[in-house]
Amino acid sequence: MPYGTLIRQIRQAKHIRLADLADEQLSEALLSRFERGQTDITLTKFLHLLHRLHVTPEEFVLLADQPRRIGPDFFGHFSDFYFRIDASGHMENKEKALLRAQNLVTVTAQDYRTVPTRWHLLNWRGAQIHLQRAKHNLDMPDTAVIDLTPVQEYLLNLDMWTAVDMQVYAFFLSELADDANHLILQAAAKHIPERMLDSSWQRILFPAGESQFMAFMVHGKMAYARDTLAILEQITARSPNAMDGQVHLIFLTGWLAFVTGSDQTAGRQKMDQAISIFTILDHRLEASRYRQLKEQITGADPTPILPDIWL
Repeated sequence: MPYGTLIRQIRQAKHIRLADLADEQLSEALLSRFERGQTDITLTKFLHLLHRLHVTPEEFVLLADQPRRIGPDFFGHFSDFYFRIDASGHMENKEKALLRAQNLVTVTAQDYRTVPTRWHLLNWRGAQIHLQRAKHNLDMPDTAVIDLTPVQEYLLNLDMWTAVDMQVYAFFLSELADDANHLILQAAAKHIPERMLDSSWQRILFPAGESQFMAFMVHGKMAYARDTLAILEQITARSPNAMDGQVHLIFLTGWLAFVTGSDQTAGRQKMDQAISIFTILDHRLEASRYRQLKEQITGADPTPILPDIWL
């Protein structure tokens, strides 16, 4: 498929107009001619075009069936919206994290005011959420209401998802309502490109779905939890590296059975089975995490379950 044709398909799937894609490097007329195969563009402009579409070069060449590797610079500020861990495994200094988060809000707000695109708005909203989380870690109450409607509308209206979209979803999912997340996860699974399962998708989509499952279970949304479990089963069945996903599914299936089934013993046994497999495989982090979660589920540990995403 000609590159211009594929670019047009991606742009239309993301509901981006040529006028919104054009800037000082790429005129609307040039983009139109490139999409129609009437002209070529330089490599520099092509990479800039992918950046504007929020598609990594790796994803583009996979869609074009020409595998290669790329760098990580196509995710905006979203890779900055996570608290850092030092070489010893400890979280970074909380005061330092707060200052960094405040600076990110300033930078992303200025970016949006200078060029008020949807992408800059999503980055600004991400920085605001990141700052709230940094303040929470310092027991600093923050009652500011952040309008996440643009995030929700962006994710719900995508006809093609890329790794950038998955990272946006993974970052915001804990802030969105259950009803919205139920629809967004279904949309993400529906539009997953087949070739992306062995790429960045598998590393984000399954953890995002698992986090959603946990949230739905904690909130008592059992129908949503069952739908999510079905999606995770589909992802695992289509994945070339399905072993870990299958073990996770054993635990999640046991959790659902323990809470909703008539035989709690069977549900407990499935959770124990998953923990044992992770222990045998020497996956100590997963074994420890699920062992604690099982204690919370069964009531042996009275602390509340806090859904989280492990990337």
